Formats: sequence, C-alpha cells, structure tokens
Amino acid sequence: MGSLCRIVNVSEGVGKDRMNALKTKGVDTVMSTIVLKAGIYDSAESIIELGSDAVSLGLKWCASLGLLSLYEEVKAETGADNRMFVRKAERAGFENIHKLFTKLSENGAVPAFIKIDTDVFNEIQGITLSFEEQTRMINACINAVKAVNPACKVILATKDSCDNEKAKKWFNRFQVSGGKPFDIISLSYILDAETFYDLSMNMSDLSRRFEADIIVDISEQENVSEAEIGLEDLDSAIAIVPLDRGFGTVYSDKGLDEATLVA
Repeated sequence: MGSLCRIVNVSEGVGKDRMNALKTKGVDTVMSTIVLKAGIYDSAESIIELGSDAVSLGLKWCASLGLLSLYEEVKAETGADNRMFVRKAERAGFENIHKLFTKLSENGAVPAFIKIDTDVFNEIQGITLSFEEQTRMINACINAVKAVNPACKVILATKDSCDNEKAKKWFNRFQVSGGKPFDIISLSYILDAETFYDLSMNMSDLSRRFEADIIVDISEQENVSEAEIGLEDLDSAIAIVPLDRGFGTVYSDKGLDEATLVA
C-alpha cells in the first residue's frame, strides 16, 4: 500500500490553522465525530466548516457517526418495544444522515470516509437487539451515505483489537445477516507489549478473512512517547498486514504534540 494513512481525531471546533499544522507533521486525514440528532442537518454550519477547511487544505476528512444520541431519542419515543424501536431507528438513521450528507455535498464538504462504531449497540440502555436488527440499523446508515456519495469508504470500528475470536464472530455474523459491503476495519488499541502480538495476529486474520483494509486507532492512548511499543513498531506491524491491507493509524490531536511520526 506504500505510505500509511495518518489520521488525527480532532474536535469539531478545530481551527484551520491547527489542521494546517497537523498537515505539516505528516497527517493526511482528519477525523471528527458528528453527534447525530434529529434535524442535525438544519444546524450543520460547524460541521460544514470543518469539512470545507479540511478539503481546502488538501486533507481528507473522515466523519465518525455518533449514533447513540439519535438512538436514545428514538428510544425515548418508542420505549422498550424492540420492533418499533428498530423500525424508527432505521428510518431516523437514514433520513438524518442522508439529509446531512446532501447538505455537506452541496457545500463541497463530503467526507472521504465514514466510521461506524459497532459497539454502540452495547450502550443503548433498556433495549436488547438481535444481530439481524443491529445489521439493519448499520445498513440504513451506509445506504444513506452511499446514496449521496457512492465513493465514500466505510469503516467499521471495534474495540476487540486483541480478541480475534470475538472480532471475527462479529464480522462473520454481520456478513451472514446481510450486512452491506465495507472497506476498512478499525481496531481500537492501547499500545502494550503484552497484547501487541495478539493485535498483529488479529490484523492479519481479519484482513484476509473479510478482504478489508486495517486501521489501528490509538486515539485514546495517553503518553504515546512513553508507551512500551513505539510508533515505529506499530507502523511496521501495520505495514506487513497480508495483501498490502495495512491502511494506517488514528492518533489523538494531543498525542501528536508529544510524538514524532515515522517517515
């Protein structure tokens, strides 16, 4: 794959000057979380500004879809009625994302990537969803994005970076349940010498099994420069993922102030 993708997780209010500074450090993509709520497309000015600034600097933009707030709004309306909740959550996800991305497109701020956290369903209190129901809700989000920008790459993120059995079970079930195609698997990880081998094996297996590129997300890492595993070690492990499917790394904005990216 050649050089690895350098992604930095930034806040929505990040300034253009800061993004330019990140670019000079070797960053090529910024990622921000869009906290989805009903009608978000009517108050999307700050989202549009961030996306437009990134594009104008020659950076790519990854929109991380924060779905929990939207689903909680739906649950407040439907209560614990699973069937009604899933139906309305599907519709709310599609409509709000589609209208938001249409507005982004009209303003030249279409993300190159979207990220969906697969663990969001564990955070919805009072609702137990079958895997087929989870898949329907994810599909609605992907369909909404693809209807506006078919070229947008889909990232599915998991916290099971070192548990291969659990991770592959989830992605297997997603595909069997009719999950829409995705491009990249993101593995949330804290740099640790004791689990680094497990991470490496998981990257290799998931990339081959699901024909997906791999990102390692260390944006929750504190004191990157003091970690037992260095960024050079992480880059090397990602670079040797089979079939050239090692895609890159996600860093925190603060973390890059304390660390040097390997050329």
